[in-house]
Amino acid sequence: MESTAFFEKKISIIPSEFNEIKTSTVDSLLEKKAKEIMEKKCSEQGFVLSGTIKLLSRSMGYFESARFTGDAVYYVKLEGKVIYPADSVRVVGEVIRKNKMGLYIDYRKAIRIQIPRDLHIGSEEYEEVEVGDTVEVELKRSKFQINDPYILASGIFVAKKSGNENARVPVVVSGNAAIGLTEGESEDEADVEAKEGEEPLGEEEEEEEEEGDGEEEEEEEEDEDEDEEAEEAEAEADAE
Repeated sequence: MESTAFFEKKISIIPSEFNEIKTSTVDSLLEKKAKEIMEKKCSEQGFVLSGTIKLLSRSMGYFESARFTGDAVYYVKLEGKVIYPADSVRVVGEVIRKNKMGLYIDYRKAIRIQIPRDLHIGSEEYEEVEVGDTVEVELKRSKFQINDPYILASGIFVAKKSGNENARVPVVVSGNAAIGLTEGESEDEADVEAKEGEEPLGEEEEEEEEEGDGEEEEEEEEDEDEDEEAEEAEAEADAE
């Protein structure tokens, strides 16, 4: 949902701003003005995040004909980070308002999400949410216009989040069923825990295993004796 975008803009420097060139450069002045114009607002490519606009290149400045303002005009190429919401994407935001209509959630000061109460009638977890809580929501539809202070979206409540949750991440091992591993836990550590959790065999089970091993050895010895007797009989028949 967050991506890098490139822009081409026309920026003018007025005569009073040329005094700043004594202590800075034209590039820094153009980048400063670009930040003021574009950051924390919606552009044609989404909401531009604060502190992400960078000046890539600029043209030579010129004065427009038949305009006696004294403004120097530059065409610049810019790079910045934008947020553009997509359908069915899940985000975590803060509840800033709650009323009978539903929840109003803020995501990174970029998206304001409306959660209708009618879609969650009977949900106890939804009713327990209060202003200031952190929740996970699924985005559905969104709209914005250029220079809007935020993107307006609608979504569905998923779950309430807390800071002390220790989620277990499913990991697939050798194509078998997924096992739960806590974050930072390796498969070897999980195997050690599984082995430690196994119950030791009792005395009766050990005796049964030993008896079974003894019976298998006796059967193997009997098979070997039968093979030897058959070989001796064949040798005697050949001698006759």
